[in-house]
Amino acid sequence: MSAYGGYSTTSYGAAGGDDGGGFVWGSQGGSQSAVKPINDESLRPVTIKQIIDAEPAYAGDAAFRIDGLDVKQVTIVGMVRAINPQTTNITYKIDDGTGVIEVKQWLDADKSADAAAPAFAEEEYVRVWGRLKSFSNKRHVGAHVIKPVRDFNEVNYHLLEAAYVHLFFTRGGPPADGGAGAGGAGAADHGGDSMFVDGGNDARYKSYSAKARKMYDYLQRDDNPTEGVHTQVIARDAGMTIQDVTAAAEELLSHGTIYTTMDDETFAILDR
Repeated sequence: MSAYGGYSTTSYGAAGGDDGGGFVWGSQGGSQSAVKPINDESLRPVTIKQIIDAEPAYAGDAAFRIDGLDVKQVTIVGMVRAINPQTTNITYKIDDGTGVIEVKQWLDADKSADAAAPAFAEEEYVRVWGRLKSFSNKRHVGAHVIKPVRDFNEVNYHLLEAAYVHLFFTRGGPPADGGAGAGGAGAADHGGDSMFVDGGNDARYKSYSAKARKMYDYLQRDDNPTEGVHTQVIARDAGMTIQDVTAAAEELLSHGTIYTTMDDETFAILDR
């Protein structure tokens, strides 16, 4: 695929480029549509933090820049934290563990209220395909399509896919000879730029309470599964009380360091 120089479509259909989800070229063309560079309208898998940190491409322009490239069409995967139906649209608050953003889906006046009702509820995971927008200096995603996630593997898959594309643009594609990427050995230093929650782990770690540090250190161990560890197991293995684990979890969740997995009492570290 030409859009990402080797980045190709997958079974989840989140890829951009020539065959990415049907939102690549913006099909309102006709004789008035001008030819645009393919990257300008390619669908890009991102984390919400990348959207929050994106820089405006040009003054007064609706485009944003992520990893130095213009991005307009994005796909995100996250949990629905709130649903706010209005006369002309439904506003969702989506949380993917790296940040929270509003997603607006405009309603079709010709459809009945039942047909326009979302096929998912709060606290469920969804995938959003849409366009980055800003109104009154507040960013949101104007949704083309929102679909519930039926397979939880898609949540982890999306983060891996977003990481792959981020690394492709910041460090270069996979090397043919197994050596350093196109960005070279020095490409690892990006001035603190990160697609996930703030990269300043050391400074942030120092601000944690003793309970939070203890839980964080426990979850950092290599033998902890990516599907998460239950509160009772953390308390038993780390020598903490249930109350201490609960307080530590709330602190780490507020920093975006950990996220819930199987249920509200099972946690995994985000930036392992």
